[in-house]
Amino acid sequence: MTIRFRFSKSDMINVGGVRYRPLENDDNGALLEHVGRPDITERMTHEQLAELFKRPDTQYFADYFDRANQEFRGRKPVDLVNELPGKIRHLVLWREAFCKACLTLQWKGELRRTAASYHDYRGRITEETNRLVGEGDCSTKATRPGDSVVSRRLPGYRTGFNWLRRYEKGGFSAFALIPETHRCGNRKMRWCHRSEALMTRVIEFYASTQRPSKAQAIADTLRLFDIENERRSDAGQPPLVVPSAVSIDRRLKMADPYYVHAKRYGIAAANSKFTLFETGPDVERPLERVEMDENQLDVISLLTLSGIWDHLPPERQAQFEKGRRWLYIAVDCATKCILTMRLAETPNSADAIRALRDIFIDKTPIARAADCESKWHHHGGIGTLVTDMGAAFVSDDFQGTVSSLAITAHLPPAGIPWLRGHVESFFRTFGHQLMPLLSGRTFFNSVERGDYPSEQLACLCDDDLIRILLTYVVDIYHNQPHGSLGGETPNEAWDRLVAEHGTPPVPDGLTLRRAFGRPLRRKLRGDGVRFAGISYNCEALREAFLHSPTREVEIRADLKDLGWVAVKVGATWYPAVANQQGFDGVSYDELVEATRALRLTHRKNAELAAPVISRAIKRISEANRQAFLLRELTPFHVSDQDVERNQNALHYPIRSDAERMGQETRSNDPLKDGIPVVPKSSSSKRPSVLPSYDKQKQQKPRERRNRWRFDDDK
Repeated sequence: MTIRFRFSKSDMINVGGVRYRPLENDDNGALLEHVGRPDITERMTHEQLAELFKRPDTQYFADYFDRANQEFRGRKPVDLVNELPGKIRHLVLWREAFCKACLTLQWKGELRRTAASYHDYRGRITEETNRLVGEGDCSTKATRPGDSVVSRRLPGYRTGFNWLRRYEKGGFSAFALIPETHRCGNRKMRWCHRSEALMTRVIEFYASTQRPSKAQAIADTLRLFDIENERRSDAGQPPLVVPSAVSIDRRLKMADPYYVHAKRYGIAAANSKFTLFETGPDVERPLERVEMDENQLDVISLLTLSGIWDHLPPERQAQFEKGRRWLYIAVDCATKCILTMRLAETPNSADAIRALRDIFIDKTPIARAADCESKWHHHGGIGTLVTDMGAAFVSDDFQGTVSSLAITAHLPPAGIPWLRGHVESFFRTFGHQLMPLLSGRTFFNSVERGDYPSEQLACLCDDDLIRILLTYVVDIYHNQPHGSLGGETPNEAWDRLVAEHGTPPVPDGLTLRRAFGRPLRRKLRGDGVRFAGISYNCEALREAFLHSPTREVEIRADLKDLGWVAVKVGATWYPAVANQQGFDGVSYDELVEATRALRLTHRKNAELAAPVISRAIKRISEANRQAFLLRELTPFHVSDQDVERNQNALHYPIRSDAERMGQETRSNDPLKDGIPVVPKSSSSKRPSVLPSYDKQKQQKPRERRNRWRFDDDK
């Protein structure tokens, strides 16, 4: 359908504070000029104007520049008739109906504006007015016999004709008939300027850091009037009129509430109370905005693993340390899905980085380890990561990791939690739904806690606690209707939005190892570099071993996959694959457990064969694998210190069958399989003159000693 608007030159269109006045309009559109700048014009089509009128910042005023509207615009109390109180609005509409009835009779040539004619046609005027407003006998309400019928009394001829003149002069607008009773009353000051100044002091008395009551502030103000009147009496001046306590209280209620609250409780409390809450930024795609935060759990638990707790005697159990763990959470704002969850002993950047790492992996095996029925498959790349100003998130380690992953980081100012409303809302849901089900809860504050014996009822170990948290998130929270999703569950929202928009790609393996891998220094060897008893090699390492004077390289290892590591040769990172097969997807925990079990069985075997270790890893029970997965989410995960300490236990290299049997296929490169020649240290200086020595000592055979060193590279 073709859209065509008709404008008058007296109309006005206000678009976001910019006022336009129509100059011309035709079939193609309208030519508009800026009000106050007639040299600036703009042409818009009717379709553009139609879209413009749908915007919330656009207003259209018909006949705005008309003289009649200009005359009474400053006198009308409201801009729309519907803004008037119900009783006044009905009176205005009845007056307009009266004017229309009179004008109708006048246009028919029956009514003249004289007193006699007005009295002759009162009945006709009353009938037409009641018909227009639906009152009297023309009422549309169902009435029974004997019910009263409401009908308004017509004004006198002078008042009626005065309404008619005002109605015509006002451009036949109902605003001209609004009663001006709002302009009645005494508009002058009731007190002198000195009294007004003393009354205003009540705001300063009340807005004090001592937080006096309103009654005390009013009493102090009245005391000021007594002191002032005594001074004026001594000076021979007339006393001031003392206002009542009600008048002073009325003046106190007119004070700026933000100013009063800030003076009484501080600026931070005032900002928190008077902040305008919003729904936050619009997010349409999964992982477009991820909010991450830390929170101390409202439950006291046993700071140990259940496997240790079960083997302790009762007297040791009674003395065991109890406390509250911290929880790291990341929430996808579009779907409200939980992307990561990790317990921590204290807020620290290391656990925050580990929690960030879990966002990029499918955590369904972890959910299966906790006996969850639903999948925890929510993962992908991150568009924007929003955190608070906590020490863990502003640390160089965490920010360096985020920057290495090319993630946009937002750190809203401290003390404004609603800028991260999604994750804060989840913590509140967490506290209301799950915490009441746990023994040893601490409630939200000490007042609400009362005499509840939280420490005496503490019975949850770390692995029990993480199982409960995982069960709630994966099986309950992800499958229950969410209010902000319109009743849709987070899992349903994830599946729908992923099918519609997809997720950002996960960083590649080399980038993940560079960002999250353990930074270690290793010496160059003929077989590459060694980590955890496994040797890794690549073309860049072989070239560096032959030609580079630097004999150490930096490596980054992923403890969840020992199949390959990232090595830095020069200024470039390269992937180095394990020389031994069978370690793809093998975690560091599984390797340590398999090696420990084999060493206990074969104590005299210094070098273990890779196939033997691979078979030992396969024999590790599924229960142990699940324990490894759950322990990774607790404070008892493998730390950097544990990795360095275990290097001594993994001192001996792991060799393949071909290496062990001497049947390794030789390379075409004659230098690759050669004997490594390492140059002597520059610190050792050759003497200019050979020292004298005893020939007998020279011929004496040198005693050979076995020198054992705890070095992974020797």
